[in-house]
Amino acid sequence: MKYLPWGLAGLLALALVWALMVAPADEVVGTVNLGRIVDESARAQHLNQLLSERYNELITRFDLGSEPEEDDVDRANREREAYAEYLSYRLELETQFQSEVDAIVREVAKNENITIVLDEDVVRFGGKDLSDEVIKRLN
Repeated sequence: MKYLPWGLAGLLALALVWALMVAPADEVVGTVNLGRIVDESARAQHLNQLLSERYNELITRFDLGSEPEEDDVDRANREREAYAEYLSYRLELETQFQSEVDAIVREVAKNENITIVLDEDVVRFGGKDLSDEVIKRLN
């Protein structure tokens, strides 16, 4: 029983080797640089602007624009509530952006006959960079 995990790991390794051996020789792996996509796409800049506007709106709505006063005992609660709303909205925008990026990456990969797309950070050598086309379509 104590050798079961090692046996399973061996079987998985064999399955991976087999999958790589039967893959077509001309299969191209695509890569994307998510950092560049976030930095250079107009869509990411627009979502960032929306987040900034929400931040300013929360500061105003929760009356957090001025320096804290000693007799403002409720300020910490207002700050927590504003921060929670900010984080929730940020997560919503990040999720929306990630979904849009994923859909465009799938579309670009399909058009280029690429079946596997990896983040550029995990690829040491090779791969076809799809980042420029993804950025172009996000604009």
